Amino acid sequence: MKILVVEDNDARIARFSQELVGHQIDFATDATSGIDLVKRKQYDIIFLDHDLGGQQMVDSDYWNTGYQVAKAIVGTNNEDAYIVIHSANPGGAERMKGILPKAIKVPFCFLNIRACVETNEEE
Repeated sequence: MKILVVEDNDARIARFSQELVGHQIDFATDATSGIDLVKRKQYDIIFLDHDLGGQQMVDSDYWNTGYQVAKAIVGTNNEDAYIVIHSANPGGAERMKGILPKAIKVPFCFLNIRACVETNEEE
């Protein structure tokens, strides 16, 4: 599977790397990289964090957020990907869900990465 992970936390990136062995994974640690990747490539699964750049509880209109990546996904083939919003920022996660209504929203602390992949493989 082709998977995009938009995440800036090193410990979370390590966990994604461990749990997604055997899949083609691209990591974006900032919105600019995430936007570039969703415009150039097609993914089966996209994991989206909201607060990037080491920030916490950032307003969605700030340039370096998962919300900006979510906006870039709208209207692309990636809009049909299995999208998981895993942000701990409830307001930011809700705004991303608002423009990506098919996405699922699960805070990272409750995220079962392998189950997300297995669910997508069955479809």
